[in-house]
Amino acid sequence: MKTDFTLFCRTWIGIAYASGLVIGLSMTPPTLESSEGDRVISINETLSITCRGQRTLAWSWPEKMLVGQELTDRQDELQSTGTPGQRTVFISECPGQKGQQYCKRLFLHGAQGKDTGYYRCYYKDINAIIDGITAVSIYAFVRDPLQPFLMRGESSDNLETIFITRFATHVIVPCLVTIPDLNVTLHSYSGPLETSGMKWDNKQGWSFPRYVIDSAPMVIVACLVTLEGKQYSSDNYFIHTTGSKIYEVKLFPEEPVELMVGESLTLNCTAMVEFNAGVDIQWSYPGKQMNSWVETKPQREALSHATEAVQVLTIHRVNVTDTGPYICNVSSMEATEILQTQVIVHERPFINLDYRDGPVVEVTAGQPSFKLQLNVSAFPTPETQWFKDGVLMNQRPEFKKKRIRMHSNHALEIKDVCQEDAGLYMVVLKNNAALLERRLNITLVVNVPPEIYEKKAAAPSSPYRSGSSQTLKCTASGFPVPNISWKWRAWGPCVVNSTEKRLVQRDRKSGSDRIADCQNWQDINSENAVNEIESVETSEVMDNQEKIVSRLQIRNASVSVIYKCSAENKVGKDEFPIYFYVTTIPEGFSVAVHPSENPLEQEKVSLSCSADNYTYDQLHWYRLNPQALQDQQGKSQGLDCSTVHHYAEALQAEPSFQQHSNSWVLDFTMEAIRLQDEGHYVCKAQGRRSEEKQCLFRYISVKALEAPRYKRSLTNQTVNITESLRMECDVEGRPLPRLSWFKDNQPLHQMSGIQLQDSNRTLSIQRVTEEDAGLYTCTACNQRGCIHSSAAVKVIGSSDKANVEIVILIGTGVIAVFFWALLILIFCNVKR
Repeated sequence: MKTDFTLFCRTWIGIAYASGLVIGLSMTPPTLESSEGDRVISINETLSITCRGQRTLAWSWPEKMLVGQELTDRQDELQSTGTPGQRTVFISECPGQKGQQYCKRLFLHGAQGKDTGYYRCYYKDINAIIDGITAVSIYAFVRDPLQPFLMRGESSDNLETIFITRFATHVIVPCLVTIPDLNVTLHSYSGPLETSGMKWDNKQGWSFPRYVIDSAPMVIVACLVTLEGKQYSSDNYFIHTTGSKIYEVKLFPEEPVELMVGESLTLNCTAMVEFNAGVDIQWSYPGKQMNSWVETKPQREALSHATEAVQVLTIHRVNVTDTGPYICNVSSMEATEILQTQVIVHERPFINLDYRDGPVVEVTAGQPSFKLQLNVSAFPTPETQWFKDGVLMNQRPEFKKKRIRMHSNHALEIKDVCQEDAGLYMVVLKNNAALLERRLNITLVVNVPPEIYEKKAAAPSSPYRSGSSQTLKCTASGFPVPNISWKWRAWGPCVVNSTEKRLVQRDRKSGSDRIADCQNWQDINSENAVNEIESVETSEVMDNQEKIVSRLQIRNASVSVIYKCSAENKVGKDEFPIYFYVTTIPEGFSVAVHPSENPLEQEKVSLSCSADNYTYDQLHWYRLNPQALQDQQGKSQGLDCSTVHHYAEALQAEPSFQQHSNSWVLDFTMEAIRLQDEGHYVCKAQGRRSEEKQCLFRYISVKALEAPRYKRSLTNQTVNITESLRMECDVEGRPLPRLSWFKDNQPLHQMSGIQLQDSNRTLSIQRVTEEDAGLYTCTACNQRGCIHSSAAVKVIGSSDKANVEIVILIGTGVIAVFFWALLILIFCNVKR
């Protein structure tokens, strides 16, 4: 009971809102004069009812076919009495009262039995008509002894069907009466019915519970009454249990229909409903009341899962006045479905063609699909032809490859739009039968987002040499021609928030550059450029493509930074990061051998492998197995750096990090190299970005030690006094022997008059004296031992001769000085 009350309240509130009632508006329902109980009159009498209220009033009565007439004040007095024998309804104004300033009076003259029913007075300007709120009603019986059962309209069939849905709890047999106090009985033709729960209502008929008829296969009933000894019977009622669901309603054709004057129109409305469901299909259309060329044909067929009800509407010859909406209304006991389509009837053929997006249409290259669309209004549908640059589209290769196709709505679809699709398109619509043709030109501009060519190439694997001059190049294409700009930022990781940090780390694992996450980019100018910039040059490239090249010329590479080239036009932007890493290591990876790659046996040899920390890591030294350089046939074979460790011996060495150069150094030292240490040595490093292995090979050739030996021994010499003495100690050995000179077993050192040249290989004495005579010995030593070679020097002549030669030399010098002074005096006098 509580649920029913709640539902009633919600329904009332909803109706109040829908009818335009406003909360807080003070309004009382209309009232009737002498409204106690039902009204009872005899046939041919006059029924008069007065209604008063606060708003404009109107009346309704049971017989819908009976048209009422509104009376003016003068007509009220003349016609309110009516014409004898004529059944009429008059509505007249009457004086208002305090609080109820509006009044309407209803007169029914010549009442008949079929006028029995509810008479309702309601507020005319409120949509919702609710008794007790916006309306008031009274039931009137018009006694007709000859027709005790109420009969409205002309019925040719005495059997009516009462549909009972599966949700119904009671059955109502609507055998209404014109006399209120009759003793009406219910008669069943299919056998007696259980009388428990049956109720009679002179305004509704007989009512009994649903279970009374559930067990009966077929129930036909009628109402009986005996009046003045004569028995009267109502119509027979066939009580039929039926479904009520409407599963689906379809209208064929689904699209709007266009026709020419004189053609035939056929519409099909099909409803799929529950088994045994009673369904009513009605058509509403513009010419329903006046078109005599209309035919409707109902059909009904039981299918395996439902019942199909069909109503076909046919207009054999349409006219322009048949244009408009065609509505199919499908209703059952509990549901209503409405579908609508539009029918347009044209008087003559026509073609209207216009731009939808203007004469110039822009599209971006790379779009999966794009349509050149038109505003077309034509009937019948014309033939469509598309041309591009004067060539019929059907003959172009793009059409044959099914990249371009035409649609039924005259649009041209281009798939996978590319720059080659730009051009002048022309559409031609033709109706050859009506000699109609329309043309339209559309210029298609394909905008291409910028693309930087250097991004396609692999990033430089080696860093830039410190102090070198470099030119960074950025080549971009696109339409319109993009603008190129350069920026830079300090070397280091990008500063991102905690949410983006995980994404950046994930992208670095996959090898992608999240250049968009980097912040703090700066424009390049002379004030903030950490590397000295010589110039920034930009020029267009003329090779049948919209391409532009920009060059950033760096005069002196000194600081590692990140440069960014940006190419931008109105449809996009492309960016290319250049990691400008400056290093002192050539190519970022180098090997050095100290003292040389051809050391002597027992010499200390150091192998040094240097790799830039930005580019490489995981340094290792290996010594190749000699057999790895030859195949089974003894032929030399190439080695793959990634597998070189399978053919080599790993050398123990610990890398060290050089902070000042940001590099790793791996040193391997042999304190005393041996002959068997000769061979190929490999330093292997791994690239940080590509994880590709890089190898540098060095061959160490070890020279064996050899004992000193003389190529030519010293020989005895006889020298005149004051002459020069020259002796050569010609030896060989590995390493080159150290030479020492002795005279009479005493070490000989370089002094005035004695010269040791060419690493003591040559001994020279100028102006030999008698003291220079003696035994001269040359000693040659290295790691393999020492050898000696001696020779005797004899000096001949006397010391007097030497003195005379000295006097002569001194005199010659004095004379030369005298003549030199004389020449200077003569030159000075001449100048004066």
